Amino acid sequence: MVYDWEGKRDICYQMYIEDKKALEEIMEFMKDSYQFSPSKRAFQTQFKRWGFPSKQNPAHKNAMLVARVKELWEQNVNQREMLRILNDEGFNIKERELMRVRAKNRWLLRVPNGMKSEAHGQPSIETSVEEGVLTLQQEMYEGHRLSNDNQLLTSQPPFQTSVPPNPSPEILARRKERLERLQAESAERWASKKRRRRTRGWAGLPADPPGPPRFPSETTIDESKQYLNLDSELYRKIRDDFQKICEEAGFIKKTIAGPERWQEAKNRLIRESAHLRSVFYTDPTMTDTSQLEAKKLALDVVCTDVTKRMRTLERRMTIAEAKNALGVNPEESRQIRTAFYNTLKADHFTSKLEAGDEHWRELKEQWIHGSELLQRILAPGMADPDHSTKVKAIEVLCRDVMKRLRDDQAKRDPLGKSSKPKPKPSQTNTGNVISNTYNHGISTLASEALASASMTTNDLGEMQIDPSLLQAANDTSVAGTFQQNTEPTFGYVESLLVRPPIAVYFRISPQSQIHGASKTWVEKLISSSVAELRNLIQAKYPASVVTRIEGIEKDERGDEISFVVDEDHELDAYLTHMHGRKASFVIRLSPRGQ
Repeated sequence: MVYDWEGKRDICYQMYIEDKKALEEIMEFMKDSYQFSPSKRAFQTQFKRWGFPSKQNPAHKNAMLVARVKELWEQNVNQREMLRILNDEGFNIKERELMRVRAKNRWLLRVPNGMKSEAHGQPSIETSVEEGVLTLQQEMYEGHRLSNDNQLLTSQPPFQTSVPPNPSPEILARRKERLERLQAESAERWASKKRRRRTRGWAGLPADPPGPPRFPSETTIDESKQYLNLDSELYRKIRDDFQKICEEAGFIKKTIAGPERWQEAKNRLIRESAHLRSVFYTDPTMTDTSQLEAKKLALDVVCTDVTKRMRTLERRMTIAEAKNALGVNPEESRQIRTAFYNTLKADHFTSKLEAGDEHWRELKEQWIHGSELLQRILAPGMADPDHSTKVKAIEVLCRDVMKRLRDDQAKRDPLGKSSKPKPKPSQTNTGNVISNTYNHGISTLASEALASASMTTNDLGEMQIDPSLLQAANDTSVAGTFQQNTEPTFGYVESLLVRPPIAVYFRISPQSQIHGASKTWVEKLISSSVAELRNLIQAKYPASVVTRIEGIEKDERGDEISFVVDEDHELDAYLTHMHGRKASFVIRLSPRGQ
């Protein structure tokens, strides 16, 4: 079919070359305005006849752009932030073009298919680019999920190394000696009331048996929520409101605020919350003030935990910040992290708590002495004004590698059939764990984040951030504002990363306010999310509120050990611990709106 192109060259040139319109837009415009609708191929052929210059301007041929991309990569800037910076600086580049520039030059924040040995040779350019694009898609997928690149744990895939032989007798003897020492110290501190009650296992030691509180600070967050009648939504709102009050008042610690300012902050929180006003309303005719005192203590526990999380967030260093503090690019970071991973693996390392601080320092020193890059970074010593920051950055990378090692061990040993011997239950009074819970006035255990007061300062660095505090900041609606044209990419990668569902069993606790006689039932858990766990329960009992969730494990005597599951990382740790065994949860419910 022959089309009449007369008089259409100028408008096509203006739209295609000057206005940089897409060919599809031009076709739509010509169809609507001129009732002129040739095929896409016909437009392309005619543009060539008219001598229109090619719009093909590959980003990888723009030397200034490529140099700037490399600079940003050296600074550990992620894909989405890099794209924003480049466009703000006047570079006209789209996401896919940036991905191909980075993939072509192997400027990745992580590498595909783990840490491969260089002995396998260099892949072809085509394969290299395609692998790089897939890796970048996965990077973008992670950024899409987390809404920013300042995640506390890097999204790099597991390191691929050979599995070393079983631990030597010396290593096993050292672990046994360490465990016995921890058991003795734990029993001594318990007897002298110098440590808090443990609600879950810690460093190979079991949780303490439940019982009446020995002092007010042994009040848990979970019990505080019950006394204040807070469901998850109200709990998050109370925390957010109190954090704003503290920020406006200019303090992040109870002792810094002082008794008067601290009490005024709590009073303001009560005044501004209709729910708390109703909770703290007192009938003048009532003479028993014990319940009111219990509620005051519960509110103080929640408020203290808010300020603790504020301090944790303030001083927490991200992986990207750690790399930049050390002045290493992603490739150098990968090399030093792989070296530490191999050091831990060769040592049959399990956890920092079981190894002890002294052995942990020995492993780090061994790693640093074997790395010319780290020796060069730390060479100035205390004369370097940034020395303390660099030491902290190294510790951040070490903790992340340690977590990755534990994750990889769990993946390689999914059935929990590890060759290491399981420690026998302690014969002291700290080890006789019983399954039944208790019902009394305000009870036990203050800090949910600290399993024991005997943890050292270094151990505090391994605390996970409370997801309830971060949920508002990382709201999934943020991800919805991401560019729509990236969704097909995410859909493909997401299918590669989804974990299979886990069968979990639920039963109602006899101490639950409602449904106490219900039978056990089973559900499928898709992710390690407490929110999903609660949704499964509330789907079965929609008129109820979940007030407590406990993971259950049976010991060698058949007694049940309970693990309070309040946060996502606790659920993930419990499911990892129960790999290959039946995961069961005991739950407590209360009527909605009570």
